[in-house]
Amino acid sequence: MQQLFATGPGNLEWREIDEPELLAKTDALVRPVALSICDADVLYLQGKLPARPPFCFGHEFVADIVALGEEVTGFAPGDRVVVAFRIACGTCRRCRQGYPTACLTVPPNSAYGFGIFGDYGGAACDLVRVPYATTMMVRIPPGVSASDAASAGDNLADAFRCVADGLQEEPGAPVLVVAGDGRLPSISLYTAALALAMGSEQVDVMASHPGLLAVAQAIGARAIETKAPPGRHGNYWITADTSGGGSSGEWLSAALHATAPCGRCTSCGIYHAPASLPLGAMYMRGVRFTIGWANVQALMPGVLDLLSRKTISLNSIHTVAPWQDMIDALQTPPPKLILTR
Repeated sequence: MQQLFATGPGNLEWREIDEPELLAKTDALVRPVALSICDADVLYLQGKLPARPPFCFGHEFVADIVALGEEVTGFAPGDRVVVAFRIACGTCRRCRQGYPTACLTVPPNSAYGFGIFGDYGGAACDLVRVPYATTMMVRIPPGVSASDAASAGDNLADAFRCVADGLQEEPGAPVLVVAGDGRLPSISLYTAALALAMGSEQVDVMASHPGLLAVAQAIGARAIETKAPPGRHGNYWITADTSGGGSSGEWLSAALHATAPCGRCTSCGIYHAPASLPLGAMYMRGVRFTIGWANVQALMPGVLDLLSRKTISLNSIHTVAPWQDMIDALQTPPPKLILTR
């Protein structure tokens, strides 16, 4: 079968590899039908992430079930599903507690499509083996398109966790999304769209990137253009740092300073170097701060339920292209590229 390999920044090539097989009774085999290009994929192709050996590309996807191990429950061949990008067993103590990112069964950080987190392959191919399939997959509800659901196994779930708990605590609360220079455009825009869909009465998106702000306005958010992170802006019960990390953490600091007393700030960024945080101010206001991988298996049902209720439109965020045009489309990717077949 064909598999897309990333061989270096800006370099992609199709290769022939053997088809995967069911290796355990808890496995499934699925055929990807929609592949969502993650913000991290784009950063790698742009040379903004550390180099790694050639790897199978793609980790956000919707697929049709081809075959099931005899211990997989709740699914049938032909079902269309979202597959989580992080591998987790679903039965260990941490998984049962709702923390599959801390799964005790698989090696730490096991994931599809990164090349450094285990030998699980990628989703830009004809067939994928899904271990622990009962917990790794969620069936797509009727009426939800494969392209809209394609990112539910990663970026959409990441955005969902930024705002869902805060809006459950305080319905209608204002939300600030600090997108910075736009390194993570899809998570930034997803966070704003999901906050609006969940009833936030005001969603502000702060960024220095005019193109990202234009899309934010198109989905109903208020754009705040600033070339540099402000010392403080407003007083929000919910803030999200979707600036994508960086060396200094100035955009993250802006999000933390803007968080109301006892409010929530969630960061989707990966900080490879020490970042300066306003710990004194956070302490005095009791800011609740979350950072790290999203527990996508626990979040996917909520994301898909929101999509099924038609309260969110992703048309302004998504650019959909044919599967066979994948390499060409990735030369200059839009904020959120979805490949379908």
